[in-house]
Amino acid sequence: MNYEIPKEIKSKPRMVGLEMKELVILLTGFFLVFTMLKDMVHSVFIIPFYIVSIGLLLWLVMPSKNNPAMKNHKSIVLLLKRDKQVYHAMDHQNIINKKFEDVSGEKGVK
Repeated sequence: MNYEIPKEIKSKPRMVGLEMKELVILLTGFFLVFTMLKDMVHSVFIIPFYIVSIGLLLWLVMPSKNNPAMKNHKSIVLLLKRDKQVYHAMDHQNIINKKFEDVSGEKGVK
């Protein structure tokens, strides 16, 4: 018998291509949309409500645009949990250099 040895032991369990946490978020969201929140929407707007709700639920489990290692739902949680009294300085020179590299297509000036 041949047994496959996992190459990566830190991988998270997946089902239907989604991690378990993402699957729980989607299932909970679908439950809320199709049962509880449906009664709050006028019958004329029910189909647009379903379309927008499903789009938002799928957006929540997609990778974040600014931080691809993190999902959008995690970015929102971090935004809500952050300490608003703490100042985080930004490296403006680094941001300007990145914009310059993107525009010129080169890394720095020769």
